[in-house]
Amino acid sequence: MRKTLLLVLLGCCIAFGLLGCIKSASSPENNQANTPTPPAPANEPAPEPQPASTDELDAKLQDWVNHSPMRLKMHGMWINAGLIVRLGAGVEFIDYSWLEAAAQDIARKAGDFAEMWELIRDANRDMAALARNEEWFDARMASFRVWSYCTDCHAENWSPHTRGFKPETFKTWLENGNAAEDAPTTGIRLTAPPRFLQIMFRMLGNINMGNAAMESHDSAGVLDATKNIHEVVVEQLSFWRTIERHARAIATQAENQRIDGIDAQYAKMTSGCIGCHDKYVADGRTPLNPLPWKYSDD
Repeated sequence: MRKTLLLVLLGCCIAFGLLGCIKSASSPENNQANTPTPPAPANEPAPEPQPASTDELDAKLQDWVNHSPMRLKMHGMWINAGLIVRLGAGVEFIDYSWLEAAAQDIARKAGDFAEMWELIRDANRDMAALARNEEWFDARMASFRVWSYCTDCHAENWSPHTRGFKPETFKTWLENGNAAEDAPTTGIRLTAPPRFLQIMFRMLGNINMGNAAMESHDSAGVLDATKNIHEVVVEQLSFWRTIERHARAIATQAENQRIDGIDAQYAKMTSGCIGCHDKYVADGRTPLNPLPWKYSDD
C-alpha cells in the first residue's frame, strides 16, 4: 500500500514537471528570439534622412568654390568634337540631329568667346581714337568699358576661388542674408595655364599704363598701350572665329543630312583649337585622351 502511494506521488511530480517545462518553453519571453519579426506595414513612412556632417558639407562647398566654368566649357567642346568624329565617320547609322547639335554647341561657345573679344577690341579702338583727339573724359570711359568687359568674362568663366571667394565667404552671406563684405583678394591661386596668364597680365598692365597716360594727357602713351592690347585681342578673336565658322559649316551640312566635306571643316575647326593649345596651354593641362583630332586610322 505504501509503495503504491509513493509511486502515485512520484508520477504526479513527473507529470507536473513536464507540464511546467512545456509552459515555460512556450511562453512569449522564452520564444521571443525564435519568433520572426512581422514586416512593417506597407504604408509606414520611410525614416527621415540624416543630415550630412559638417565636414561633408564643407568639402562640397569647397569643391563648388573651386569649380571652373571655363574648364567645363572646354570639356564640353572636347566631347562634342569626339561626337562629330564618331557620327561623321559613317561607320554606324548617322544621327544627323545629334551631329548638328554637337557642332552647334561648339559654335555657340566659340561665338560667345569671340563676341567678348570683339567688345574689348571695339572699346580699345575707341579709347585710342579718343586719346588721339585728346578727348580725355570719353577716352577714360572707353578704358572703363575695356576693363568691364574683361571682368565680365572673369565673373562668367573663372572659378569663385580664383575670384577670391572662399567657403567662409558664402557661409557669412548665408548667415547675414547679404554679401556683407567684398571677396578677399589675398591667397587666391590663378589656375589658368601660365602662358595664358601672361597675356592676361599683359593686358592688365597695358590698361593701367593707358590710364596713367591719360592722367598726364599723353596721347602717345595711350596709343602704345592700346596697340599692345589690340595685338592680344585680335589673335584670340581669330582663334574663336575660326572654330565657330567651321563648326557652323558642319552643323549646316548635318541639317541638310549631308556629311560630304565635314572632314575638311572639322580639320580646319580643330586647327584653331590646336593652335591655341600649342601656344598657350602646352603642358599646362593634363590632356584628355584620346584627343578627338588624334584618332588613329586603325
